Amino acid sequence: MEAIGYILVLIFALLNIGESVVVKAYANRYQSGGMIMNAVIALFSFSFFVITDIVQTDGFYFPSEMIPMGLVNCVLYAVGFYSAFLAFKVGPYGLTRLISNFSLLFTVFYGIIVLDEPRTGFTYAGIVLIFAALFLMNYTGNKEKAEEGKISLKWIVYIAVTVVSNGFISILGRVQQIKFENACTNEFLMISIGGSFVLLAIIGLIIDRDKLKSVLTHGTLYGLGAGLCNGAKNFVSLLVFLFVPMSTVSPMKIGVGIALTFVVSKIFYKEKYSVFQIIGVISGAVAVVMLSV
Repeated sequence: MEAIGYILVLIFALLNIGESVVVKAYANRYQSGGMIMNAVIALFSFSFFVITDIVQTDGFYFPSEMIPMGLVNCVLYAVGFYSAFLAFKVGPYGLTRLISNFSLLFTVFYGIIVLDEPRTGFTYAGIVLIFAALFLMNYTGNKEKAEEGKISLKWIVYIAVTVVSNGFISILGRVQQIKFENACTNEFLMISIGGSFVLLAIIGLIIDRDKLKSVLTHGTLYGLGAGLCNGAKNFVSLLVFLFVPMSTVSPMKIGVGIALTFVVSKIFYKEKYSVFQIIGVISGAVAVVMLSV
């Protein structure tokens, strides 16, 4: 059964990359209207869960005790959507994606400390390697990156907010699964992402009203692509926990994410990497193998 979980991890990583490439493309080309654009992404993501829930069940079920969790999660989603957009807008693709992987470490420690999930020496070694890989991947080792002027205080703030919000989103998702015994998952995500759409749309109409026509004209296809990737990604992310322990899944997502980010940033964005960063990619791959043992 764990083999299914590993396949789902790869699918999750590919969907995550797909979403980030679309968001980066829109941010590079149009620069503005990010709040409304992310509302469009949230709307299409929300639609994914409505459709899958209709197909899978006879109707919707929203337990009253789940609604407060969903409302907290919708705020986290709204913050995560917009802060990620801003980070991609002002910073390099590769480094933004690599540091965003830190969010998954929240669930690693939650699984080990709170859920007391089973682990071995390989688990701990793999986690250490993930930390080493992330450090090495974010170490430039040369002056070229600094001279590009892409790393700013704004970018640091945006990516930090993205990491924290996404980290707590992952934890809340797992808490919901445990509390409701893997039921109402779609409904939980409908509240979370649907609520984030409402928040982003309201705020967007206030601060980006003049960009509304432009976003709807030029950004709808971007929103469709990113939104469907986001919805499928979140759906797959929760399915993975049914097959592999949380403390193992998260480092594996990080390791696979590091490798895919390296490939995409080199091929599509022509970003340069130092020897240390290449070693980081290899370390991430080794960590995935160790966590799979």
